[in-house]
Amino acid sequence: MENLYEKLDTQKEAIKKYAPNVIAIPKYISNNLKYEFFDWQREAFENLLMYENDHKKYPAHLMFNMATGTGKTLIMASAILYYYKQGYRKFIFFVNQNNIVDKTENNFINKAHNKYLFKEKIVIDDKTVDIKKVNTFSNNNENIEIKFTTIQKLYNDIHIEKENQVYLDDLIKKDIVMLADEAHHLNADTKSKNGQEEIDLKMELKESASVGEIEKKGWEHTAIELLLNKNNKGKDNKNVLLEFTATIPENQKVIDKYAPKTLYKFDLRQFLSAGYTKEINLVSSTLEIKERILQVLIFNWYRHTIALKNNLSNFKPVVLFRSKTIEESNKDFVDFLKLTQSLKASDFDFLKNIEDKFNEGEEIYEQGKSRVLDVIQFIKKDKIKITEIIEFIKYNFAERNCIITNSETTGLAKKKKDEILEDQNSRWEAIKNFNRTKTTVGKL
Repeated sequence: MENLYEKLDTQKEAIKKYAPNVIAIPKYISNNLKYEFFDWQREAFENLLMYENDHKKYPAHLMFNMATGTGKTLIMASAILYYYKQGYRKFIFFVNQNNIVDKTENNFINKAHNKYLFKEKIVIDDKTVDIKKVNTFSNNNENIEIKFTTIQKLYNDIHIEKENQVYLDDLIKKDIVMLADEAHHLNADTKSKNGQEEIDLKMELKESASVGEIEKKGWEHTAIELLLNKNNKGKDNKNVLLEFTATIPENQKVIDKYAPKTLYKFDLRQFLSAGYTKEINLVSSTLEIKERILQVLIFNWYRHTIALKNNLSNFKPVVLFRSKTIEESNKDFVDFLKLTQSLKASDFDFLKNIEDKFNEGEEIYEQGKSRVLDVIQFIKKDKIKITEIIEFIKYNFAERNCIITNSETTGLAKKKKDEILEDQNSRWEAIKNFNRTKTTVGKL
């Protein structure tokens, strides 16, 4: 089945030649964004304009399949301005994780935030337009209202909360643009054999719900059946659902579902080929956990040192460690600090053992052997003393430079931590973060 973006690509050259205004980015968008489009963002938005001009069909359900880091949120901001101009005032942004909701809220609402995406003043048709965060939509049609939520909360608002039918009926009466991030979770019904799985609508969907629960009860049922399609009660339904994801599941039913909906595709392979992101190199070994941690810290020191040699200022290499639960996360964080602050030269004897095993032809690295050799040879060639590396680790990963962020953190404490982590000039060197099944320790 041919993808929508493939059809658009075959038309684009002719449109650029004979009707360029069709895909020209409108001034009311470019003049109200803080940042200019990268080439791929421009192409993605041009495809939306082509769809709206030649292929528009309501209710509209479209997909942007774009790699993490390509700036999908700027596309969302542009879509908000575009659909405002078309007469829409009510928007819902939803995703399956609270932390993504908070970050996106800053992008769209918080003018003081360094990642706010709009100009200080948004002006369309000589009129100043305000963007307001709301819990429920008002009857005011002057400005943009955005409801930021998780799919769990949106599901519960509709099915569990008191007067939920009134809430759903109110949504059905309005024309709404939905922006769904991490939208690969929106396919449980499609992946099932007949799409008719029993759904218990009265059971609350908790924030800690499994991916399967979220898919079955939240994404496809709530987002598509009830909201996009207005529960089959809306007349002249003009709702829009724009999905954004880096990964479309490798399931043939899902692939077929998105073929006529995918406006633009710019996956990780294309992103890497374009030269705009870091090349990914994997290193996997059979080392024990302590040695793996030390190896990562050595890589951190190595990358920092190479950056200084090449006059790269404010270079911040990143490392990640995983744990399974919040309890393990807390313990691992304490153990990590104890390890970094009690290092001694003998802890790094394993480096000599690695080199010996390399020379003996023993394979202890499934991937990344050359990277490990680069570090070892650099240490030998520049006659780096292990004590220098230890001093670097102790200073940079001291407790004063470390912060732990778990999903159990809420309210003001969570907001403060999120602001710290978003600050590019933050002093924090190590981060411990728990997100359902993954814990990370990182150097910013």
